[in-house]
Amino acid sequence: MNLLPLKKTDKLVLSEFVPFFLMGVAAFTLLMVAVTLFRDILKYVAEYGLSLGQVSVFFALALPQTIAYTFPMAILFAGLLSFGRLSDTSQITALRAGGISFGRIVLPALIVAWFVVLGTFILNEKIAPQSTRAARIYIQNAIIDKGITVPRPNISYMDQDAGWLFAAASGEGNVFYDVKWWDFSRPGEITLYTADEGVWEMGRWEFHNANVIHLGIGNGNGVGNNGNPIEGEEDIERLVNGGSIVRSMQSEKLEMQIARTPTDILADASRDPDEMSLQELKAFLDNPPENGNHDDQYLRKVEANYHMKLAIPFASVIFTLLAAPLGLAPQRSTSTMGIGLSMLLVFAYYLLTTFSVKIAESGAMPPAVAAWLPNAIFLMAGAYLNARFYIRSA
Repeated sequence: MNLLPLKKTDKLVLSEFVPFFLMGVAAFTLLMVAVTLFRDILKYVAEYGLSLGQVSVFFALALPQTIAYTFPMAILFAGLLSFGRLSDTSQITALRAGGISFGRIVLPALIVAWFVVLGTFILNEKIAPQSTRAARIYIQNAIIDKGITVPRPNISYMDQDAGWLFAAASGEGNVFYDVKWWDFSRPGEITLYTADEGVWEMGRWEFHNANVIHLGIGNGNGVGNNGNPIEGEEDIERLVNGGSIVRSMQSEKLEMQIARTPTDILADASRDPDEMSLQELKAFLDNPPENGNHDDQYLRKVEANYHMKLAIPFASVIFTLLAAPLGLAPQRSTSTMGIGLSMLLVFAYYLLTTFSVKIAESGAMPPAVAAWLPNAIFLMAGAYLNARFYIRSA
């Protein structure tokens, strides 16, 4: 049988499956927005006094990440309702009587699921990370423009090209506390600046109660005297401990020209894994920056997020295999039951996913195993249900 032309069987299945899929994307997106974004939006309006226009921009930027999570849910929803409806109207019985196999009936839905997998990867790789990061930076700037400061602890930012590392115990708006700034851009010397406060005002930095220590170590351009690149605070501390102080000075107020604003530093200092593409996550895991406060638990979280971005898109195919026999089951005869069952299965999948990631972060399970475990469990359930359906209908 030639499977390429769009046969009547394919048109029949797709005419039911695709509308339910689009309906599922809309419904689950609204649900996810209510769960993940609505509370933040209310806080920005009620507590920070942001306008509806500002939160609308934030909402639009944050939406792609939410939509990416809804695709597998919508596939499950579409599979249960579309195959259930075809079964209720006896069209499945007619197709089977015409010699069309169960696998051939499900094939159009599986093809759609594979396209959804591809679309999810594109959304997760090319759109969602950038838009999520843009949403965070936009809302941070909107809050700062209101004159509101939100404390941020343990700030660290490396500019390898310029040859310096900035760190602070905490920051609020344009003020940073317990500041350290290492400048290793000049050959043969590292300069360490420490201050009680670092304040950004009128396009320049002011350090209060500052100490300036010049150390005769390093070869400039971010390279230590052993020839290896300086990659973080630990490398610099090691060089400082092994070096000698050439000269030092103290100043109540020290003005510096650093080509980075507080927004630049805060935007890159604590980048969330959701704001990274697969390529960026892989690069991060291969060479984790030492300048950030990245403990083992955080690195496990990043690794789990990397494997989740690989695993979750394939849930669309697994959910199709699971939904087809469930939708065709005689006892599942109403749309209400189909909606309820899809909600229950989606809840179970994401609860298992959250639980697995938490176990991976604790170190009790490898992140790769934890990320793929929900898919494996649902795939086994789908294989079992399909085998039962074949046996029963044979």
